[in-house]
Amino acid sequence: MLEIIDLIQIEIAGYLTLGILLTIFGPAGKAISDKLKIASNPLSYAINDQQTPSKYEILFLRIFLTLGMIFLWPIFIWDTMNKRRLQVAFEREYAKKSVGLWFDRMGGAGSIHCRDCQHSEKVTSFIHGDNSSQSGVQCQSCGKFTTLNDEDQCKESLICNCGGKLHREKVIFCPQCKSKNVRYAMKFIS
Repeated sequence: MLEIIDLIQIEIAGYLTLGILLTIFGPAGKAISDKLKIASNPLSYAINDQQTPSKYEILFLRIFLTLGMIFLWPIFIWDTMNKRRLQVAFEREYAKKSVGLWFDRMGGAGSIHCRDCQHSEKVTSFIHGDNSSQSGVQCQSCGKFTTLNDEDQCKESLICNCGGKLHREKVIFCPQCKSKNVRYAMKFIS
């Protein structure tokens, strides 16, 4: 979370700097320079029957446009900053979930094979029939795989025989060596 806050502060500082540069060298700076050139030529005001602006009016215009660009620029860019922050958060979450094997990325029934200790075990990820379904879960303590029916899935806290919690939303690991270096071979899908 601290890294996102630092990133936002850096972006805001960058946008404020860009706002200042735009007011000096961009369209606002050009408008101010044009106004100053016209102000220095009293003939143009005489033709238009206007009064020449005072130095204070020109200074006020310059300050007003500069502050407007500095403070409004980040507001216009906020959507871009917010999208970038959400993209960074999504990429972090995806990186966490891309490691290992997950029940929600598997389908049907098959077997889990550990690449480290060569352990193999049959497991159900998710299968369904006309009026029922079965989902696989894994105990986070002992690693035992369990298949739950419709009525079992409704229980709020699912506990294994060893006392550990049964989860479907955690990375699958080998029950023997606890390695996350496993692969899934699907036998059938419904």
